[in-house]
Amino acid sequence: MASKKILKDEKYIRLTYPKRDSDYPNRLGHYLTKRFFYPQHANLEILDIGCGDGEFLSVFSGLGYEAIGVDISPVESRHEIHKVDLEEENLPFKDSTINFVFSKSVIEHMNNPLNLMSETYRVLLPGGKAVIMTPSWEHNYWGPFYIDHTHVTPFTRYSLEETLRMSGFEKVRVEYFYQLPFVWKSPLLRIVPKIISMLPLPFRPFKNSFLPKSINKLIRFSNEVMLIAYVEK
Repeated sequence: MASKKILKDEKYIRLTYPKRDSDYPNRLGHYLTKRFFYPQHANLEILDIGCGDGEFLSVFSGLGYEAIGVDISPVESRHEIHKVDLEEENLPFKDSTINFVFSKSVIEHMNNPLNLMSETYRVLLPGGKAVIMTPSWEHNYWGPFYIDHTHVTPFTRYSLEETLRMSGFEKVRVEYFYQLPFVWKSPLLRIVPKIISMLPLPFRPFKNSFLPKSINKLIRFSNEVMLIAYVEK
């Protein structure tokens, strides 16, 4: 498929997902650990599916996990990263061997995301946990979803939950998620991005805008809501 070739193109990765100059990965890693994973001791394995350049692997490793990654187009990294095309291939791990799985902004690029979810279920230990994040179609259908033209499979809260249940998971929770760290401190703070999203404010890269970077980020991620799915095996 043409889209699969693009995902392996270094130019696509560099232009569409440039290296972040913020501490967002670090803050998200801490948030997920505190809220969902909370390991009781060090050296528990966490698998990042679609790890890209390994920025989250570095974060999780710094938090005490044994961090492993898979990606369709892995880059050179000090971390253990396996080349896997989950549209067609299985994860290179035995059944029931991984403590935690994390996957952010991957399943929307896949024509067959069910295989990723089924493989996640297979490799997780009993009691193992996974967090899967993807754009919320309900909030992105009007345009932002297709800022990246390789997005092919949109998800709603209902469809994401159903797909995970089809993969074998019984304990499934799907929520809306704002990529604004100040919102993570209290559910009451969600009112701020909700109000901002009701205003007709242009934001990059969806529209031309000359707003400062910090303001543009606030507007963008008030509109581009994600889904966060938490599952246990």
